[in-house]
Amino acid sequence: MKKFLLLLICIIFCPLAFGEDLLPSGHGIDITRETNPIYWGYMEDYGAKLKEALEAKKMFRLRGMGASYRFFLTRDGKIKDMEISTYQNEYFNKKVKEVILSVEPLPFREGMNVDEMQFSVYLGYERYDEIDVGIGSSFRNNKKIFHISVTTRK
Repeated sequence: MKKFLLLLICIIFCPLAFGEDLLPSGHGIDITRETNPIYWGYMEDYGAKLKEALEAKKMFRLRGMGASYRFFLTRDGKIKDMEISTYQNEYFNKKVKEVILSVEPLPFREGMNVDEMQFSVYLGYERYDEIDVGIGSSFRNNKKIFHISVTTRK
């Protein structure tokens, strides 16, 4: 009877434990595609949408131009507290902000155990195409920062 009750408890409570948690800073394990595939895949997909929007945007640009914005993305798809972090010039900064705001954020995936994510998104032009993602830590608010860097030659 004890085994049956233990099995019943496991069946009821084990499904609640599934998801992908991000380890706190200083844990000694890097956050990578292998350790956090749900978050990593989300960032790669969001980065691809940002790259597509950047390449479609008609604007004046020169090689080496780029701008970066920080913002919070909420579970319900809202961007809040957006501020510039890497400055280019007024015109280019405005166009990069328009690109970011034109891309509807992807819904959080099943298993993403957060209500909001802090992003740092860089969009720029060089002689190569690249989408680079990474996860770091913020000393300002002790949260993870999800970095997406999109570079295009188009």
